[in-house]
Amino acid sequence: MQNIIIGTAGHIDHGKTCLIKALTGTDTDRLKEEKKRGITIECGFARLESGDEDIKIGIIDVPGHEKFIKNMLAGIGGIDFVLLVIAADEGIMPQTREHMDILKLLDIQHGFVVLTKCDNCEEDWIELVKEEISEYVKDSFLEHSPIFAVSSHTGDGIEELREEILKAIRTLPAHDNDPDAFRLPIDRVFTMKGHGTVITGTLVEGSCKTGDEIVLMPEEIPAKIRGIQVYGQDADYAFAGQRTALNLTVKKETVERGFVAARPGSMLQTYMVDVRLYLLETTGRTVLNNSRVHFYYGSDEAVGRVILLDRDELLPGETAYVQLRFERKIALKRLDYFAIRFYSPMETIGGGIVLDASPRRHKRNQEAVLASLRIKDTGTREELLEKFLEEESQVFPDINYLALKTNLPPADTAAILKKLKGTGRVLEIGKDLFLHQTFYDGIPPFITDILEAFHKANALTEGLSKEEVKSRLASKLYGADAKKIDRLYDYLIQKKLIKEKDGLTSLYAFVPKHSTDNKQEVQTLLQLYRDAGFAMPKTDNVIQNSKNAKVTRQLLDKLVKDGELVKITPAYYMHKDCYENALGLLKAHIQKNGSITLAEYRTIMDSSRKYTQMVLEYFDSKRITKLADEKRTLV
Repeated sequence: MQNIIIGTAGHIDHGKTCLIKALTGTDTDRLKEEKKRGITIECGFARLESGDEDIKIGIIDVPGHEKFIKNMLAGIGGIDFVLLVIAADEGIMPQTREHMDILKLLDIQHGFVVLTKCDNCEEDWIELVKEEISEYVKDSFLEHSPIFAVSSHTGDGIEELREEILKAIRTLPAHDNDPDAFRLPIDRVFTMKGHGTVITGTLVEGSCKTGDEIVLMPEEIPAKIRGIQVYGQDADYAFAGQRTALNLTVKKETVERGFVAARPGSMLQTYMVDVRLYLLETTGRTVLNNSRVHFYYGSDEAVGRVILLDRDELLPGETAYVQLRFERKIALKRLDYFAIRFYSPMETIGGGIVLDASPRRHKRNQEAVLASLRIKDTGTREELLEKFLEEESQVFPDINYLALKTNLPPADTAAILKKLKGTGRVLEIGKDLFLHQTFYDGIPPFITDILEAFHKANALTEGLSKEEVKSRLASKLYGADAKKIDRLYDYLIQKKLIKEKDGLTSLYAFVPKHSTDNKQEVQTLLQLYRDAGFAMPKTDNVIQNSKNAKVTRQLLDKLVKDGELVKITPAYYMHKDCYENALGLLKAHIQKNGSITLAEYRTIMDSSRKYTQMVLEYFDSKRITKLADEKRTLV
């Protein structure tokens, strides 16, 4: 099924609303204020019957008065086909030109010119106005459009216009109805008795169904779709190109016009965007660096500052790469079109296309920044994806994140990444997690420096703890979460840069050193603990009384690791032979008597209460024994 939105554009009182009524039978002036003043304030909507079940057509009636340009921009953002309405008795007027400029800025590609109120004019005058219009639309998307002369009052030309509209829309490209791409800019919020909060808008991407979980951006408010209406009729589904109302499980106070209903994870919050900005040739304004402007996109408006990245002033007719920084967070996508209006007085001065919907803050006059934006503007899909990967490697992006940044379908993103892997410039760190080679090149030297320094200071130790190595990586790669650090750690092992043994990490080629002096000291330490028996020496005292405290600590750690000593507590070690003796005495007594008390074990060991209790608590911690009613039994 094909769903099409037709929009009107044109000067105030040029007959847009009457034209829609003549085409559809629906009066789109629904507000009392509109009836009273005779002008369209909010966007109105009507259905145009196509006579074909597979084609659904909606028409948006947008305001023409200068004061209502904001509402016009909200309506025009989701249209597929435009009717530029010009009254025959007045011709091209100021809002005609402003609306036409906006249509160009928003990259509208299809439409007709409709000359209304022809019943009030002579044929010769109509021909003169047609010539004026033909000259005006030259070099625009309407250059080859027929100019339809109609009268909404008498009905002259209306049927021919309707037939040509139906013929033209059959040639339009189909919308993307992928549910994952669902996006609906909200242009109205209200409550219905017995239903709750309802939002309306033109569904510009994807599709949705009753029961879907969605979010309201930019606030990331979770919501669930309780009900759907399409053109006022209950429906189970809604598709791109339809006027849609959604009944949501949220409070009305939490939702605003300008928010976007979207699939969770399909959009990013941001306070800035990188864009290609074009200043209209017809504007009398220039834009200076750091100028404030009104930014219009979807159904929203935000105030922001223009940061000119390669100049100090943008002149009429010029195009530049710009970073727009906003006073509040917004949400949009790469390749969205927008318009800007001068801050005061408010008039449309330009617009353009979003190149990066969530960039980092840029310094001005940086060739690397400008080169990146050129790729994001005119590069191939491979160049685009590689550039985003290079800039986003800090967060270890996966396929979904890169698809979100580039606004490419995830399947296409995966296929391009597979192709880029073949160049050697893109690395896959585990499954579906990617780094650019230029970013990865800084990681091996970083890890090597850490471990070389540790090995130099601890030549007898197998390595630095695994968790410490991961912690160092996380501090360097602050955008990566713990799971991604784990994947990188495993990748470094796979590449034989590092190795791990018993939770200790070392460089792959590292081997602990054991000199003759060290071997002698090992024997001395072992004899010390063997002679001590159950009266274990305090570890700190052993270290302090040695010739080289640092080496002694390393040797003790190694003896514990090798099982020559048993760490009863962090402060007391026992020789393994003494430990086996203590364990044997314990088991023999319990097997004979069924249990053992602290006093009984102290007598058997012929030791102090302090050492006896430490050993028993160690047995408990190892689940050799369990304590109940002051007695211990074997587990």
